[in-house]
Parts: sequence; structure tokens; C-alpha cells
Amino acid sequence: MELNQIGFFQFENLVQNRIPLVLVLLDPVDLKPWYNSVVNMHLQNVTLHCSPEQVLPEIQNKKLPPHFAVIILDQNAEKSPAVAKTLEDAGYINVYYVKGGFTHLAKEREQESNR
Repeated sequence: MELNQIGFFQFENLVQNRIPLVLVLLDPVDLKPWYNSVVNMHLQNVTLHCSPEQVLPEIQNKKLPPHFAVIILDQNAEKSPAVAKTLEDAGYINVYYVKGGFTHLAKEREQESNR
């Protein structure tokens, strides 16, 4: 099964529209400067900060249905594909990771704002 990747456009739509999801941060990244207070409150409520080994147990503890959206973000997408595969292997069917990680997300965001 091919793993699902999302870029800035998809990530931005999910966050700005406050779509129900769990955002898993594998590395410390600061999204606060990008969003207003309402969106930041939403992100704060849906974000898990954990190591790759902790993700599956944390998601399982939340007792989420297998179709619930899970977005995985790390600094440069080195760890997130393996975590996404672990979640998919455990039966979660709506798992995505951010293509290129936070570094690429920031570049895409900058390019979008320069248009």
C-alpha cells in the first residue's frame, strides 16, 4: 500500500477549516506564528507530541475510529513515513504524513505567500 502524503495546500485546508484530526508532531515545530488564535486553539487541542515509538499506543489510547484522520509531521519527513506505515498496519485507514516535513511545508507556505 502506498503511503499518503500531503503538502502545504492540503495541510492548510485541514487546519484552517478545523477538520477533526490528530496532528502528531515527532519533532518540535512551531506552527503558532502561522495561524490566528482560534486556529491555534484548535491545533493545541488536536496535537500529540511524541516519539515515533509512542505514536501507536497514544493513538490507540484515544480510542479513535480507524477512519479518523491522523496527520504526522516531523522536521524533514525522515521518521514520519515509517510511523504512518505502523499506523496503517494497525488498521488506521486515514493516515497522512507531510511531504518533506516541516522544512518543506515552510518552503511551500513561503512560495504560496509570494504569489
